[in-house]
Amino acid sequence: MSVKMKPTSTIIVELGLDPDGEGMKWLTNTVAEHMDKYVPYDTGNLSDYRIEDNNIVYNQLYAEYQWRGMREDGTHVINPDNRNRDHHPLATSHWDEAMKTAEMDDIVKEFQEYINHH
Repeated sequence: MSVKMKPTSTIIVELGLDPDGEGMKWLTNTVAEHMDKYVPYDTGNLSDYRIEDNNIVYNQLYAEYQWRGMREDGTHVINPDNRNRDHHPLATSHWDEAMKTAEMDDIVKEFQEYINHH
């Protein structure tokens, strides 16, 4: 007995997982929300981001330096103990990796629930 399935490309579009699909937009926004608590927060400017082509883009010019754990001049490494953690106690450099390590399982479960209901 053979089983006929739709092509993978069709399934991806039906689930909204193509680059312009609602599922991909939902996933990108969900990842950004999970990641926010790991972004350094002093005045809140660094937490300002936009979603562009399913990428999370931080709007501040110094965002890359903070992500790398460096001061804006690019020469000094920020001592993690010197970060202001009043608003974001989990703030760190490479906040995407920290979020992924801590919360990927939760995101996968949330995404599965999203797919199950759409």
